[in-house]
Amino acid sequence: MGTRGSASNNRRGSAIVMTLVCIVAVSTLSVVMLDMAESAQSEQRQEGDRTRAHYAAEAAASRAVAMLQAGGTGAIGSEQQRTSLDATRYWVDSSLNAAADVRTLIASGVSDRATARVEVTLNAVPDSIWKFAAFGDESLHMDSNARVDSYNSTLGTWASQAVHGSGSNLYANDSGNVGSNGDVTMDQNSKVWGSAQCGPGSATTVLGNAVVTGSTAPAPAIVDLPPLSIPSLVSSGDRTVNGTLNLPAGSYRYNTLNIRSGAIVNVTGPATVVVTNFVMRQNTQFRVNATNGPVKIYVYDDFVLSSNAQMYALNYDPDKLQVNLESDNVIDPDVTVELDVIDFDSNTKIFGTIYAPNAHIEVDSNLELFGAMMARSIDLDSNSRVHYDENLARARSNGSVVWTQVAWQALPTLARGDAN
Repeated sequence: MGTRGSASNNRRGSAIVMTLVCIVAVSTLSVVMLDMAESAQSEQRQEGDRTRAHYAAEAAASRAVAMLQAGGTGAIGSEQQRTSLDATRYWVDSSLNAAADVRTLIASGVSDRATARVEVTLNAVPDSIWKFAAFGDESLHMDSNARVDSYNSTLGTWASQAVHGSGSNLYANDSGNVGSNGDVTMDQNSKVWGSAQCGPGSATTVLGNAVVTGSTAPAPAIVDLPPLSIPSLVSSGDRTVNGTLNLPAGSYRYNTLNIRSGAIVNVTGPATVVVTNFVMRQNTQFRVNATNGPVKIYVYDDFVLSSNAQMYALNYDPDKLQVNLESDNVIDPDVTVELDVIDFDSNTKIFGTIYAPNAHIEVDSNLELFGAMMARSIDLDSNSRVHYDENLARARSNGSVVWTQVAWQALPTLARGDAN
């Protein structure tokens, strides 16, 4: 009986031990599961905080850019004086590299102890319609072998900056943008060292081996071409130039200014020349002394440049010679606006800007324009060359700038202790 009692006690002891083991195991498992649940909840909270901090930084950066475009600096608060957004806080630091016209915005967002930072880099672009080498309100077309590039007249001549490529592919810079509020079409073997920007809802068509080094995306908005405002002057009648005509600074009005073959017109700026018809025959020159100011030409009807005609300022600054054409040869085919039969080998060149908001301009083969042109529509014929002067955007701006985004990137976050 003593043996049976001992065995029974042993079984009861073993059961108790097993029960205790199970209880300890269950308790341990419960603790582990609670720790895992708390850890998961903590990670979820941290992830939520990181997400909210990121959204706060993104929102702050967007607000800063909008403030910058409205004329502000883009700075918002500071790390010591943070702005609240729901359960998050943010601030934006702004710095300007004036020499490069570049502004950097660093937006920081904080949610609890999580942080996020975003850096936005923007470039200041002068607010001006003169941002294109060639722009057609309704359309722009480039024939085979037409070429467009850019240079900066404040840094020297185009030839001194044309160090890329060779032969017909020689070019200076790659800001020679072309554009239209309608379609842009480029035939085979045409080249644009820059962007070819069509209007909203339109298309840029690049055929065959034509090349665009920049963007072909549509513009976000229409470019408005303002109407011309021509000074009202009393006419001196017709003027025919056979030899040399010297015009001092002042204002002039002619019915027809006919510059015969081989003749030269010298104009000292500042000057305004208003004519009904402007005709330059073969081998003629229109020269501008722009030491004291530019020369502005306004033409009501015909504007004709014949072979080897040259128009330029003596300092070769395209901003100093402005040709404005009121002509409407689209509605009235009898009115002629033409850049006619230009012989490239004979060094026909125009250093200036051409503005013709009502006219269709067909640039015949071998014309070389240093500056820019804007018209109702433009057709650049084969072998024509347009070298956009990058200085025009600044020289013709209204003093304000548009900030263009260059880069947008996430930065490493602050240390956890810095988020408080």
